[in-house]
Order: sequence, then structure tokens, then C-alpha cells
Amino acid sequence: MARWQANHIADLIRSVEPAAELRMVFLSSVGDRDRRSGFQQIGGIGAFTKESEDTLLRNEVDLVVHSLKDLPTRLQPGLVLAAVPKREDPRDAICGVTLDQLRQGLRVGTGSIRRKAQLLALCGGLDIRPLRGNVSSRLRKAKNREGIDATLLAAAGLSRFGLLHEASQIFDANVFPYAVGQGALAAEAREEDTALIALLQKIEDRQARTEVDAERALMRSLDAGCSLPVGVSSSWHAGTFTLRGQVTHPDGQTKIVDESVGLADQAEAIGRSLGHKLLQQGAEEILKAAPHIAEE
Repeated sequence: MARWQANHIADLIRSVEPAAELRMVFLSSVGDRDRRSGFQQIGGIGAFTKESEDTLLRNEVDLVVHSLKDLPTRLQPGLVLAAVPKREDPRDAICGVTLDQLRQGLRVGTGSIRRKAQLLALCGGLDIRPLRGNVSSRLRKAKNREGIDATLLAAAGLSRFGLLHEASQIFDANVFPYAVGQGALAAEAREEDTALIALLQKIEDRQARTEVDAERALMRSLDAGCSLPVGVSSSWHAGTFTLRGQVTHPDGQTKIVDESVGLADQAEAIGRSLGHKLLQQGAEEILKAAPHIAEE
């Protein structure tokens, strides 16, 4: 996935600057190397990004590409989110069964506390089993019933690998909100590299940037990392942007849902406003009940 993402950003850069000289440097993180340990053991939030950010700060590379949902909402000093290209479908997909086939005792594999909480809110009594690994291995386990009957994956990830046909169903985001930043890529650079940032601005998609800026502002206002059971969905109407947020208790028994509306240039304010609304309704207590593990 990391190679696909890096090559995609490289292609976008070449499309706006054909003379650009690009050299790919592929890095692995502790989250990539250790597929057995839980996220708390390998560092939790930032497990997939900190090492590459450190490489950027040491001037060993000039640009780092991330899956945006892996990127902490507070960047290391000296680094900026330089560009967010056009976003792919941010929704979640379930593979192995459909929503109306969920039942007590069904074994569903996921390493995401958000997905687990939202699944339990839809169907209590599911047997949610920890699951890590790449897209292919998770699909194989669900298809072959290797300890699980179904798994949840990002529709964007399936699409990038040409595997969207493996999805039994793509969830309606109003029923099953997606992770902050899901489906979007992040081009991260050093704040001082103004020429590079100006180049990267040429590949930015305004709508995607508005959505993720609002989503990340929501998470900061909740003081929540990418690991917690916070789901979002965005919608647009006549230039007006609506951000909907859901905080779900890990046991699925309680959820809080609200939304905020504004214009495209009000992304930060929209996210903060929504966070304030959710906190007023008790989101803090729900978030305290959630283990701090990373979205997978």
C-alpha cells in the first residue's frame, strides 16, 4: 500500500511538473515490521508515521507520503501537511457478509476500536476478533473462514488494489461513519521548504483538504487521537459543507451523534464546533472508556 501511495503522489507531481526529478526512498515503520504485537506495544498513535517523519526532519528525504488516517492530528514541530490530493471513497467495506447478515456469534476480524464499537452498536453479541495484516491476508482469512467469518476494510484500499469486487457491502456513511482522514493521502514536508510546498499545492484538492482539516480539527477538539472510536462523514450542498461526527462507546451500547455546517473556508471552525457539541453531550466519558490503540 505504501508503495502505491508514494507512486501515486509521484505521478501527480509529474503531471503538474514534468521536469521534476523524483527519487523514491521506501521506509518501513515499526507498525509495518511488527504485525503480531498490539498497537499499544509498538507505540500506538504514530506507529506508522514517526520514523518517516524523523527521516524528514533529518533532511534524509524531502517529502513523506502517508495514509492520512495514520497521521497524528498534531504534527512534529517544523513539519506541515503540505497537500491533500483528491480523496478516494472514504467509506468502510465489509467482506464476507452483508449488514443484514450480522448476527450474534458471527466472527468479525478488525484491529480498529472504532469499527468494533460501531459494529456492536449495529448488532450486539458479535464475536469481534483482533486482526492485523495486509489487505490480501485479511481477505483470505474471511473468505476461507480462518478464524473469522468477515472483516472490515477501507473501500479506498480495496479500490487501489483492484479488489473492490471482494466487498460484500460498502457501508452508508450515515449508518457506519468512517475514520478521520480515511481515503485521503497526506504529503508531508518541512515547513521551511517553501518551494516544494508551492509545488505540492498544485496537486491539492480543495474539497478533500476542507474535509480532512475539519475532521482533524474535530479530533483535536476532542483531544482524541486517530485510535479512538470517533467516526465522521462529510456532505456538500451548494457550496455548504456539513461534517457529521459519531462517538461510540466500545461496548456499542451508547453513541453520540451531531453535526456542524459551514463554508469551505471554515473547516477548522466547523470541526471545533462539532467537537464542542459532542463534548457537551458526554463524549469525553465515552472516550475515556476506549483503549488507546491505532486505527488499522
